[in-house]
Amino acid sequence: MSSGGRAMRADELSRAIEKELEEYLHQTTETVVEAVDDVTDEAIATLKSTSPKRSGRYVRGWTSKETSSTSTGKTKTIHNRTPGLTHLLENGYAKQNGGRVSGRPHIGPVEQKAVQALEKKIRGNL
Repeated sequence: MSSGGRAMRADELSRAIEKELEEYLHQTTETVVEAVDDVTDEAIATLKSTSPKRSGRYVRGWTSKETSSTSTGKTKTIHNRTPGLTHLLENGYAKQNGGRVSGRPHIGPVEQKAVQALEKKIRGNL
């Protein structure tokens, strides 16, 4: 069957392929988890530096939470401890006596950069 070498049986081939696939899955999962952790930390640091600073409580409120963790990946959610305030500061709001307060977009740009950074890190490490 093979020229000059030992013939590989079907079950040996199957085990060899399975072993390689498991190793690849482990490496890719590790790469994705590291990338998610790194990008999340970078995004939080950026949000803390670009958020509106009146009392400082809003800026200090940025944190992340692990939403799901499986054998093939990890999902993290970045949020602020004062959730209603994020929407009002990002999009603006109507004043009580008329008029509007303009929004200060600080979450959207960081989200876009984080998505791009995550894709770049994953592609670069695989």
